[in-house]
Amino acid sequence: MKSFSTHPKLFAPLALLALAGSPTAWAYDSSVNGGIGLYTLRYEDQAQSMKKRISGWRLGYIGRFNENLGFEVRMGGTGEASVGNLKIHPGLFLSPLFRPSLPIGETVELHAVIGFTSLAVGRTAGNNVQEVIGRSGGSIGLGADFRINEHMAAGFEWISYQRNVDFGPNANETSWTGVTRAKVSLCSLTANFKYRF
Repeated sequence: MKSFSTHPKLFAPLALLALAGSPTAWAYDSSVNGGIGLYTLRYEDQAQSMKKRISGWRLGYIGRFNENLGFEVRMGGTGEASVGNLKIHPGLFLSPLFRPSLPIGETVELHAVIGFTSLAVGRTAGNNVQEVIGRSGGSIGLGADFRINEHMAAGFEWISYQRNVDFGPNANETSWTGVTRAKVSLCSLTANFKYRF
């Protein structure tokens, strides 16, 4: 049996998706951005906790308003983490992010990302029933891109997608069975490749 949260915050990324379709967002340039790397997942409930490094991926669309200000809408996913009979399955995440950047010379560009992430997390415990819920949390990160040619760049990025987000129960949201307190954090260090149109 699976259960899903229907909290309104999970639908907030649609607002930035609408922004991606506006003419202003296309005024400067755009690119696609993909990355792979290590994700660090922290989970803690009232009885047990884990901190695991797992592999993951992401794919995003970057739009720019000018040379120094843009946005990115990205999605991604990770593998499974387990300790004892507890398995945590971070599902797909969706992140609308503002993306200020600073060119350094002709070949290097530093960037920051700030926004929020909606993350679905599945939990399987001793009863072997997987339950999936979702929450939104603030995101912040830093990265650098190194230009290869006019259209391509490679780089790296560190980002905290969510930090100590409350996945525990309350009056308005679905929670995992038998869990009275839960916190989830997800961050990553990824190598990325960007193609600019």
